[in-house]
Amino acid sequence: MKKSLVLLVVLFTTLAVASSACAFYGWDCYEMPKCKIVCKDQVLCKGAAKGTIGLCGPAMCDHGKITCPSISYSGSWITMLKCPAVKK
Repeated sequence: MKKSLVLLVVLFTTLAVASSACAFYGWDCYEMPKCKIVCKDQVLCKGAAKGTIGLCGPAMCDHGKITCPSISYSGSWITMLKCPAVKK
């Protein structure tokens, strides 16, 4: 028990000295290189759809034929990832 306590104190002392040395001298001399960010517009999702949907309700008379009202639709969409404008 006594050996592990002494080992623990030595470990914490070593970490304290190393961290205070790093904090004192700073990291000013270690400059990180400038990164060039490459951004391209990307299409995430693209599609189109069209069709007819019959509606529920009373039947309508159309020259002797019984038909139901319906709705026709058509449309297209595109979802894009746009890059922010570059400030010059």
